[in-house]
Amino acid sequence: MKKFALILCGGKGTRLWPVSRENYPKQFVKIIEGKSLFQLTLIRILSFFKPENIFFLASQSYKFNILNQIEELRIDKRIKNKLKRNLLLEPFPRNTAPAVVFFIKMKEELLNEEDIIFVFPSDHVIEPQERFISFLKKAENVAYEDKIVIFGMKPKYPHSGFGYILLGSCFKGGYKVDKFFEKPSLKKAEELIKKKALWNAGIFSFKKKVFLEEIKKYSPQILKYFSYDKEDFLDSFFKLPDKSIDYAIMQKTEKAVAIKLNLKWSDLGNWESFFDYFSHEMKNFSIGNTFFFDAKSCFAFSPNKLTLLLGVKDLIVVEDSDAILVMKKGFSDKLKKILAKLKKEKIPQVEAGLTVLRPWGYYTVLIEKPNYKVKEIGVYPKKAISLQKHKYRSEHWNIVEGKAEITIGDKKVIVRRNESVFVPQGVKHRVFNPTNKITKIIEVQIGSYVGEDDIRRFTSYEED
Repeated sequence: MKKFALILCGGKGTRLWPVSRENYPKQFVKIIEGKSLFQLTLIRILSFFKPENIFFLASQSYKFNILNQIEELRIDKRIKNKLKRNLLLEPFPRNTAPAVVFFIKMKEELLNEEDIIFVFPSDHVIEPQERFISFLKKAENVAYEDKIVIFGMKPKYPHSGFGYILLGSCFKGGYKVDKFFEKPSLKKAEELIKKKALWNAGIFSFKKKVFLEEIKKYSPQILKYFSYDKEDFLDSFFKLPDKSIDYAIMQKTEKAVAIKLNLKWSDLGNWESFFDYFSHEMKNFSIGNTFFFDAKSCFAFSPNKLTLLLGVKDLIVVEDSDAILVMKKGFSDKLKKILAKLKKEKIPQVEAGLTVLRPWGYYTVLIEKPNYKVKEIGVYPKKAISLQKHKYRSEHWNIVEGKAEITIGDKKVIVRRNESVFVPQGVKHRVFNPTNKITKIIEVQIGSYVGEDDIRRFTSYEED
């Protein structure tokens, strides 16, 4: 019997706006010591699973985010290659229960009936890692008993956004689940906490056969197209009901066993939970370059700009390159609705930031005016931008980190840090990073039009 990890990488993460955007959701934002929540999730479980048994499930729009963030990790190249081969792209987002069915269907030749599947969200923070692994071992043993394992946390306060687990009798280091409540009212949450119910941490473990049996029993519509061949299953996937594991199984099953996580955990669901996790006392807390004067119980996320908070209380201030959020504590639950209104008004900053990820690296727009644009471009090791030219603009490239092999017309040159090249308008050009470290370039575009659609490619790369 083998064990597999399925990391779910969906979700728009609007509650951590403006750092998190629809094209760059919170699981990919590097908000903890230069790493993203997705990267921390992967690092956390690498010691417990073989890399070839770790799979990622996401939509097509997040493909490059995942591949690039795996590439950035300081782990063996062979491990990276195994991980990157295990990216599964959903044809349509249908919530967590269909997502697991999708994984089982796509890898049915790999999975045996008795194999254990662990399901992890990609946007949680859990510490310490060693202690978490010990709970995974315990969950594996319980799952072998034909149980569905759910992980729970002691609630800090009543919250209507979590599922609650009411515990029954002990079972092999865990507790049989007496009842599961998915997102109760605030009043009901208060009652459940008095009964020592746990928050649902969103991590599951079960045998393949047990999961399918319980889905068939309680939510058979999710298996409606499971017997189809893979191509027809993919074509029909969008018709499946949008159901979480919690609603599809956990509220009904008699096979649930809860394991209590006695460690530090948060889903960082909004900026207030971010503050609660990292600030041990109700004092001011910041990430970035912030100073507080006569301020009390404030949080600031300001990695790019100097921020001063003077004479204020209970404020959350978050800055990104093109947007700033100033919010009083207690208003986090309203942010999602506000952003939905702004999206209807087609405010571009709601969905997209200034950084765009590509499989060869990324670019960030630093300045954009009608006749010129300045970008920071990062090209990953051994990656290349396709051969291309522009009709309306010229480009000046300044290497600020690493080195690049640059093709301009019929010539190839090696350009190093503190050196620059000029690419005339209408001339074919290409950038290749021949090194084992990232190459960073400051690009200055000048012309009558500097839109991203002014491009003609001469080589076809999947990456572009």
